[in-house]
Amino acid sequence: MDTMDHENALENATLAMKLAEEWLDVPQLLEPQDMVNSKVDELSMMTYLSQFLDAKLKPGAPLKQRIDPSQIMQCTGTVTSNGFLLSECTFHKPGILGCNPEEVRVREPVLGGCHVGESLNIVVDLVDAGAGNLCITIDGPHILGATGTFDDQDGAVSLNLVFHKAGTYKMAVRYGDQEVKGSPYHIRAWDPSLVTAYGSGITGIGTSVGLPADVFVDLSKSGVGSLEVAVMGPSGETYAIDVSLTERPDVFIGSYVPIASGEYRISIKLERWEVANNPFTALICDLSKVILDGPGLVKAIVNCPNFIEVFAEDGIYGELAAQFKSLLGPQDVEYHCTRANDGHHQICYTPHQVGMMEITVTCNGLAIQHSCVTPCIDPTTVTVRGAGISREILAGKPAEFFIDASHSGPGDVEALITDPSGGFIQTQIACTQQGTYAVTYEPTLAGEHAIALTFGGLKVEGSPYMVHVCDPGVAKVSGPGLKVAYIGVENLVEMCTEGSGMNKVDVNFESPLDTFAADYRLLELNECNKQIYYTPHNVGMFDMIVNCFHETTLITSQSFAVLCIDPTLITLDWRGMDANVPFNEERQILINTDDSGAQNVDVCITDLKGKVVGYPRVTEHIPGKHTVTIKIDRTGQYQLDIKCNNTSVFGCGHTFTAFDPKAIKVFGPGLDQAIMNQDNVIEVDTEEAKGSGEVGVIFSFTDQALCQVNYEIKLVSENHYKINYSPQQVGIYRITVTYAGTAIGPNTVTVPCIDPSSVTINGRGPQTGILVGSPVDFTIDASNAGPGTVDVAMTNAKGEKVPVDMEQTDCGVYNITYIPFYSGDYRAGITFGGQEVQGSPFVTQVCNPNSVVAFGAGLDKSIALNANSFTVDASQAGDGALNLTIEGPEECNIDCKADGDHIYCVSYVPPLAGTYSVNIKFADVHIPADNQAIMVDAKNAGGTGALEVGVWGAQVPARYVTVEHNGDYTFNVSYEIPEPGETEISIKWHGQHIMGSPFKVVTE
Repeated sequence: MDTMDHENALENATLAMKLAEEWLDVPQLLEPQDMVNSKVDELSMMTYLSQFLDAKLKPGAPLKQRIDPSQIMQCTGTVTSNGFLLSECTFHKPGILGCNPEEVRVREPVLGGCHVGESLNIVVDLVDAGAGNLCITIDGPHILGATGTFDDQDGAVSLNLVFHKAGTYKMAVRYGDQEVKGSPYHIRAWDPSLVTAYGSGITGIGTSVGLPADVFVDLSKSGVGSLEVAVMGPSGETYAIDVSLTERPDVFIGSYVPIASGEYRISIKLERWEVANNPFTALICDLSKVILDGPGLVKAIVNCPNFIEVFAEDGIYGELAAQFKSLLGPQDVEYHCTRANDGHHQICYTPHQVGMMEITVTCNGLAIQHSCVTPCIDPTTVTVRGAGISREILAGKPAEFFIDASHSGPGDVEALITDPSGGFIQTQIACTQQGTYAVTYEPTLAGEHAIALTFGGLKVEGSPYMVHVCDPGVAKVSGPGLKVAYIGVENLVEMCTEGSGMNKVDVNFESPLDTFAADYRLLELNECNKQIYYTPHNVGMFDMIVNCFHETTLITSQSFAVLCIDPTLITLDWRGMDANVPFNEERQILINTDDSGAQNVDVCITDLKGKVVGYPRVTEHIPGKHTVTIKIDRTGQYQLDIKCNNTSVFGCGHTFTAFDPKAIKVFGPGLDQAIMNQDNVIEVDTEEAKGSGEVGVIFSFTDQALCQVNYEIKLVSENHYKINYSPQQVGIYRITVTYAGTAIGPNTVTVPCIDPSSVTINGRGPQTGILVGSPVDFTIDASNAGPGTVDVAMTNAKGEKVPVDMEQTDCGVYNITYIPFYSGDYRAGITFGGQEVQGSPFVTQVCNPNSVVAFGAGLDKSIALNANSFTVDASQAGDGALNLTIEGPEECNIDCKADGDHIYCVSYVPPLAGTYSVNIKFADVHIPADNQAIMVDAKNAGGTGALEVGVWGAQVPARYVTVEHNGDYTFNVSYEIPEPGETEISIKWHGQHIMGSPFKVVTE
């Protein structure tokens, strides 16, 4: 029960109920959770507790010893090691009925361990063990000393021990001559300073990025304990390493895989104490990113520095080294490594023997790449001999020399020979024996040759060797006199003998007819250059023989066939080759070479820059008579070059322009129609034709009759012409426009010529006094106006188009009929051939008496001998004459005044009482008696707005209601009442009735 924790009620209840059931036979009627629950059922709790009244303790039950406080016993404690007494103490305990070693407790720290040289405190608890003597025996590697003290309050013995050697110690604890529970105890002492660590993961040697790096930890001298191994990478990331035992019980192994080049720090702790030299630093490189380069990997030169470059993108970490080995064994090579920067190192090495050498470059003991085999050579030991490198040799003959590289090591021999022109001469290299080569070449040009020799890619001493080549056949004979010669003039032949070895020239002339004679003279410009001038006397073929000597020995003889001609006897007939020629049209010229000695005729066409654009066809139907057919397929300026036997003919070089007639633009109204006795215009644009000809024009009738046309052609601007022509007769003309004598455009254009001034108009159409609704007709006579059509466009006063009936009654005579439906001016636009006839447009004035209204008191009643007035409004009736008469008992004086807008104010004075009849005629037609009118004055109404007028008769609305604005905010309103009765007139301004509206008017 002493082991119970007062803070853990549930565990205490569980233990108590278990012991009660085991030793008192009290069954567990409740759960331990119910015992600690304050809300447990009271009856259930009372039932469970009532069982303890009759419970009896079973034999052997664990009972606590009873202490007799009246007795105090003196006890001793001793600590011995390996038979030696280390410490001794005396303590007192209350009397206990019996000694119980099982109650002795050694506290937890004893079960762990300690650091060598540090104090370890061991506490033995004797509180419940009774009185007895305590004996502690320690066996192990070494004990320096121990002390023990007794604490009377808590009944414990405290012992401090110091271990000075690593290892495991056994501690036996006896109390009252009996070994206590758990004894013997094992205590470990560790010495981290004796821990050793090794392996590729510690040194970096033998590993690379991506390869496992092993870490070995040896605890044989420090004592075995728990290890903590961690690695921190170059970027600062840290991770632990799991370790495990090797075959040895005191050596552990772990590993990690580096993921990047750089410095790795390995931390090792033994039982949380850092070991010696902690942390360890390992420089690890990513060998997969290390690149080897440099000429020292390809070949090496004996006794000279050779270089190998080492590059790494992430830097080079660790120790660089190089191993050199020949095929026969290790090679004596001096080398050293130099750091240029973090990612670039250089290895410089110097071999001393020729031969093949194996080179291995390592970093931290690992090969960076596979070993490479490099040849070591010594070009200074190569020798050259033979006639092929002597100063003078002959062109066209093989030359040979020898190269001895038998003591120079493994390498290839190369020979590069350049001639005076900079070209290369083919060489053949053959190995005659080990390290000895024969080089053969054949020069073709005379002059200095350079022979460059290399061994293993390195220049041989004395290279390049300079060799002079002589060529007897290098002499050059040239000049125009070698093919064609001319009568009566000196013809030139030139010779160059430089580098040929020849120094004398002789010339002979031979003819098959033996009639040829020529004079010549030889002019020596210098030692190598000579000129031959000869003058032939007869036309025909002859042989010119040029002999070349060296001193008195003939070296070479050359014969040239020469044609002698007389160009002055060649004649040309240009025929159709003018200065301007249409392209894609064939033109011909004739060439007569008879008696001139010339045989071949060649013709070419060039542009002004000298570029050949074509070769015309040349045919010879009769010997000496040549026809040249020329056809140019593009525009531009060209030159015609004629050669006979490659000699330009006197008078050739004819320049001409090829133009495109279809590219010339001909336009203007004069191509569609012409008007007699007026200027008609045709325009011509020749810019795209690319020519330089003159523009012309031809006029004729289509029926081939004679015509008379006055015309003038003017150059308006560059390449732009204007033709003004005036025909003197009507009819259909054929007009042809030419350029450089060639018809252009659509060749011939048919153009009608008309005379609109001869069109006459007859009839009553264009006059005044025409009534609305009455048919109007008139006649158009265009019989003398030429080939054209008549068109009539009729509009009324509103600008609306009026339908017109047109009927052709005779050749060029038309009857025109139309019906006007509104009053006002009708305009007839009459055209002939699209041209307005004389007097067009014609104006016809149409009137409508039915639109005339009369109103006023003088129409209803009048007073005798007084002035009575009324108004006649003809503003909507068109132009017409107003006629007024008043019939009655006596004649009345009538006064009529017009205001200029076809509104008339009429005043009359009847002399006698009686009935008078007022007659109102407009255009000799009585106006309707029922037409009424009113005037609306809105001058003082203010603002602008719409006037609304409505007129309703007794049964139906009024007809022909019209509102006319006079321009001064007064309005004339007219209407017609179809039946007698009361008429209502509604007048609104801005949507509101004016004062008095609606008005009531009685109509009779």
